[in-house]
Amino acid sequence: MKKQSPVFRKILLILALFNILMCPVLFIGSEYFTSSMIFLEPILCPSGMHLEHLTESISDARGNTTASYLVCTDGHEQVDVTGKMLIILFGVAIIGVGLLVTWAWISPSKKPTAPKITFG
Repeated sequence: MKKQSPVFRKILLILALFNILMCPVLFIGSEYFTSSMIFLEPILCPSGMHLEHLTESISDARGNTTASYLVCTDGHEQVDVTGKMLIILFGVAIIGVGLLVTWAWISPSKKPTAPKITFG
């Protein structure tokens, strides 16, 4: 692969690590700190709605289960956006891994070395 400058490789590495580290941040933020995920509202929610975390306890013959949803609501209507959030989460992870693989494939550029001069 073509040799690239060290600055370009560092930028790729920083972007890759940022995307990979954003995955747990997005997951934990959407699960426990939904109010801090306000920057995702324009992407996930229809206009006029805001994000909320919804949990529901379900009891059946197998026992108790707790379901967790990420919904957009305006107070009257709820729209489940858990699937959209998972697409964003996996998309960020795939982009991060792609950038990391690209970083690994690009060989570091080597500065030309001066020829050795010997006397004698």
